[in-house]
Amino acid sequence: MSHHNTNTAADDNSVHPLGQLGWNSRVEAAFETVAPGSEHALYPARVTEARRGSVGLRMPQHETAKLSPRARRAAEADHSTAPTSGDWVAVRRSGDGWLVETVLDRAGTLVRQGVAKDSHDQVLAANIDAVLICEAADQGPNVGRLERFLSLAWTSGATPVVAVTKAELAGDRLPEVVELVETVTTGADVHTVSAHTGLGLAELAARLRPGSTWVLLGTSGAGKSSLLNALAGDTVMDTGEIRDDRRGRHTTTHRQLIPMPGGALFLDIPGVRRIDVPGDGSGVDRTFADIGELAERCRFRDCSHGAEPGCAVNAAVDEGELDTRRLERWYRLRREAEWNRSRGDARLRAERKKEWKRNDRVGREAARLKRGF
Repeated sequence: MSHHNTNTAADDNSVHPLGQLGWNSRVEAAFETVAPGSEHALYPARVTEARRGSVGLRMPQHETAKLSPRARRAAEADHSTAPTSGDWVAVRRSGDGWLVETVLDRAGTLVRQGVAKDSHDQVLAANIDAVLICEAADQGPNVGRLERFLSLAWTSGATPVVAVTKAELAGDRLPEVVELVETVTTGADVHTVSAHTGLGLAELAARLRPGSTWVLLGTSGAGKSSLLNALAGDTVMDTGEIRDDRRGRHTTTHRQLIPMPGGALFLDIPGVRRIDVPGDGSGVDRTFADIGELAERCRFRDCSHGAEPGCAVNAAVDEGELDTRRLERWYRLRREAEWNRSRGDARLRAERKKEWKRNDRVGREAARLKRGF
């Protein structure tokens, strides 16, 4: 199978003090836009893990920082601006500790759609180059879930790579499992690996370029921690036992940034139970690029792929080239993306209206005080 150049964002900054943390020319430029105009001396740092009200940092030594009043107000106004694992931040001294003054501009951001009516989208990881999606060979695969993960990964701007883990447990079914995974991973490379036997580890490890940042994505029990330990050649993550129902126990309870021996970095995030596809729809389009290419060949540009004559999508189904279940999942995820986009637009309008009312109220109060009554 072909392999893409996964990481193009990582510069050669091995001599820079922060080079082992993924520092590159883009981050340097982002820092330079905020540092000169600040009234405080600012220093760059990378967030390794985010907690409530504080963050863990590397700069390059380990530190802990709280949010400055300015950063806290920004995070309260827009939850997506709160520091998260992988973020680059500008920090300043405050007594014996550090304060996060601002979050630098991000690139390659993994965002989970908010699921409640009033919820905000959640930034799972920032400044990432690749997303390693783990799908356990002995548990499926669940192609619908895999397509959701792929949609999320493509939307981030990073390169998705799929690892079929626990290959040693699939037995004679392994070729069938891998073939099924490959049918739904258009544009993404697939690696068959085993943390237990070492199968495929060298090929996957060769892609971990120094300074690149990867995210591990997958459900609990997909073997993420075991795979990371095998790639590192050491125990860098705790592993959990598999329950009787073959689902894993959560061993990651918070996001954290893990440096690897070869210079790459991994962000491990808690097992994700629910993934709502992002509203912009671009990730769904990339995940189902094969159907998109068929749709381009339809006789009518606005073909709904129903009863229209000359529909290339329906022709592919009739000829056995396209699985009807994949087509149904495409319809479902497109509708979901459209719904999430409309909901996001409505929420944005409501927030702006609230802000306008607040500003108007403040303005009237200021005018009243100015008049002296």
